[in-house]
Amino acid sequence: MKQLVLMAHLVLIAMGTGMSFSNLVNMRLSRTQSGDVAKGLQLQRRAIARIGDGVIAFIWLSGIALVFITLAQGGSVASPAFTAKLGFVLLLTACHGLARATARRLAAGPDPALFARLEMLIGGVWLSALAAIVLAVAAFGI
Repeated sequence: MKQLVLMAHLVLIAMGTGMSFSNLVNMRLSRTQSGDVAKGLQLQRRAIARIGDGVIAFIWLSGIALVFITLAQGGSVASPAFTAKLGFVLLLTACHGLARATARRLAAGPDPALFARLEMLIGGVWLSALAAIVLAVAAFGI
């Protein structure tokens, strides 16, 4: 059972990594576009963000399930890799939430400062998801 939950957890984090990288590329491309193309890219970012909400929720649920399964089997999760992974998942969640809030403010009107902040936050989601997947393998082992 633990192996299945771990596989699901790793797949979910990988999905979050891929989606956030896709969103980062979208943001970079959006800087040079206008009109209908810019609106289409904005719609794509919104769709990715909505899917990302669910992915992050399932990352948390599968991670909590992994902790309980590991503890029920007499294992320990008190390792430096687990602590670091938890920190990166918290950072991922915070960056995602702040990016969603910034995107809502940006929808009111173009603001280069908000656009730059949104790009930085999406990069934070991508990098923290990348670190979390590596640390998840180290923390729970395969």
